[in-house]
Amino acid sequence: MKIKPSLLFAKRILFPKAAKKTVASKSILGAIICIALSLVPLVVVVSVSDGMIEGITQRIINLSSSHLQVNYGFFDENFVDHEIVLDHLTRIKNVEGVKDVYKLLSSTALVSSTKGRVGATIRAMEPQKFLELDSYKNLFTAVSGNIEDFALLQDSTKSKKYPNVLIGKGIAEKLQLDCGDTIRLITTQKINEKIVPKMTPFTVAAIISCGYQELDSLWVFVPLDSAKKILKQDSSDFTLMIETQNPFKDLPLVQYKVEEATDFIASVYRWDELNKSQYENFASTRMLLVFIMILIVLIASVNISSSLVMLSMERRKEIAILKSMGTKNHVISLAFIFVGVSIGGIGILLGIPIGILISLNVNSIIWGLEKLVNFFASIWYFIQNQSLDAFRQIQLLDENYYLESVPIEIPVNQICAYIVITLLLSLFASLLPALKAGKENPAEIFRKVG
Repeated sequence: MKIKPSLLFAKRILFPKAAKKTVASKSILGAIICIALSLVPLVVVVSVSDGMIEGITQRIINLSSSHLQVNYGFFDENFVDHEIVLDHLTRIKNVEGVKDVYKLLSSTALVSSTKGRVGATIRAMEPQKFLELDSYKNLFTAVSGNIEDFALLQDSTKSKKYPNVLIGKGIAEKLQLDCGDTIRLITTQKINEKIVPKMTPFTVAAIISCGYQELDSLWVFVPLDSAKKILKQDSSDFTLMIETQNPFKDLPLVQYKVEEATDFIASVYRWDELNKSQYENFASTRMLLVFIMILIVLIASVNISSSLVMLSMERRKEIAILKSMGTKNHVISLAFIFVGVSIGGIGILLGIPIGILISLNVNSIIWGLEKLVNFFASIWYFIQNQSLDAFRQIQLLDENYYLESVPIEIPVNQICAYIVITLLLSLFASLLPALKAGKENPAEIFRKVG
C-alpha cells in the first residue's frame, strides 16, 4: 500500500496554501496547544516526584535505617565492645557486597538549653566513623561550625568543656542554639529503686542538616563512649549498621550472608522491610499523580477527534473530488490519521521541552512564587492589621514534609514512554473521524454542495 498520496493530502490539510484562517485550522492549533499543555504538568510532576522520592529515600536509606541492620535485641554497656560483636564486625566486613559496617546505639532523650526543652533521638556512634562514611559526608552539611570537631577530644583540665555533639538543624532552631553552646541530655537513672532524671552536659560542635526536616528535627549525634554511660539498657537499641555496594540489587542475598556471618544469633533487617509503609506510600502517591496526569493527556487528545471532524466537514468538497478521480477510501482515512498523529507529535515537540525546562528550574520558580505570594499576602495582612509584627511567611513546600530544595531527576525512559502513549492516544482519537471521512459518498456531497 502506497502512503505517499496520503502524506501529500495530510500535508495539504496541515499547511494549506490559503492564508485565511478557517475554523478547522484554528481547532487544529487549539488541539496542539491542549496536547502541549497537558504534557507540561506530566513531565514536571514525574521529574519532581521522582527527584523528591529519590532524595528522601536516599536520606532514609543511608542516614536513618542504613541498607541492613543487625539487631541483637538488647543493649548492655559491656556488650557493645564484647568479643562477639567485634568478631561479627570483622566477619561482616568480609561479606561480599558489604561496603562498610559500624556500631550504632540509639535511644530517646530530652535536650535542654537555656531556651527550653525538646525531645530528640540520640544516635551514638564512634565520631571517627561518622567522618569516614561516604553517605554521611555526601548528605550531611554543616549549617554552623565544623563537623570534624565532633571527633575532637575536649581538654578535661579546662572548665566547662564537655564532650562534643552534633545536633540537627531543626532542634537548633527550636532551642536557638549555636556552635559552642552547652546542652544537657536528660535521661533517667535508678537510685534506691527510684527513677530520677539524669542530666549530662555536652558542647555543640556543629549544627548539621541533611536537607530533610523530618530527620533534622530529631537527631543528636553523641560519641559512643559517652552514650554508653548515660543510656539505659531497657530504653536503648544497639545495632550494627551495614552499607552495601548497592541497596537496590541483591540485597536479600547479602542479608542471608550477613545472617550466616553472625551465626544466626541476631536479626538482620533490610531497609525496605524497615521502611515498607513509607516506601509504598511514596510509590502509590507517585502512581496516582501520574495516572491523573495521563487522564489529562487523554482528555486533551479528544480535541484531536473533534478537530478532525471539523476538518473533514470543511474538506468535503476536496474529498469528493479526490474520490471521484478514483482515490481509495483508505487513502483518505490514512491522510486524516496522519493529521491526527501529527497534531499529537507537534504538541509533544512543544510540551516536552517546556516541561523539562520548568523542571530544571523548579526551585527558582517556587522561590519566585513564594516571594510573590508573600509580597501580596504581607500587603493584605498590613491592610487588615496595620502591622507586620505577627505576619508569618507562607511556604509553598513545607520543609516539615519535603526537602529544602527539590532534587530534579529527569526520567528519560519514562518521558519516552509518555511520548509513545501520547502518540497512541492521538492515533486512537483519529481513527473514527478518519474512517468516517474515508467513507464519504462523493455523489451525496456534490448534491448537497450543488
